[in-house]
This record gives sequence, structure tokens and C-alpha cells, in this order.
Amino acid sequence: MADMYKNVDGKRIKMTSEEVAQRQADDNAFADDAPNRKLAKLRNDRIPLLQEADYKINNLVDNGGDASAWRKYRQELRDITNTSDLDNVTFPAKPS
Repeated sequence: MADMYKNVDGKRIKMTSEEVAQRQADDNAFADDAPNRKLAKLRNDRIPLLQEADYKINNLVDNGGDASAWRKYRQELRDITNTSDLDNVTFPAKPS
């Protein structure tokens, strides 16, 4: 295995075997958590779409319109987090 170094006070110092092991454990933990970070980003990206859907639904209901298409769209947005492929998520199309 190649030596690993750290920078301390502007000096390059070789890491101890314990430091290398901890660094590798940290790197592995970060890599293992990638699906959770992707899911959190997906949820964050969908927030404004859910807010827009809520607004449209409330507006249609208040004015006696049919909100079923927007309700279906909102449910599709909520269900989007159930996907097993977080790398290829397609958001549903907004109702016209």
C-alpha cells in the first residue's frame, strides 16, 4: 500500500498506520452513505414542486375546479422517493 501523508503546520508528515486505517474507515463510511445523500437531495429538489402542487390544488378547490390531476401529480412526487435507482430519477410531468 502506498504511503499516505498529512499536512501539519505546512509540513508534509507521513501518517501512522492507525491514521491511515481511520482515514480509510472514514472514506468507506462516506461512500456507504451515498444513497442517503442522494435521497436527501431528491427530497430537497422536490420541495418547491410539492409547494406549487399544494398551491394549485388549494386554488382549484377554492374556485370550484377539478384538482384531481394536480392531486395525482402530487402523489407521484411523493412516491418518487420509493425508486431503487436514485441515479436515474425522472420527475413526473406537471398537469396542464
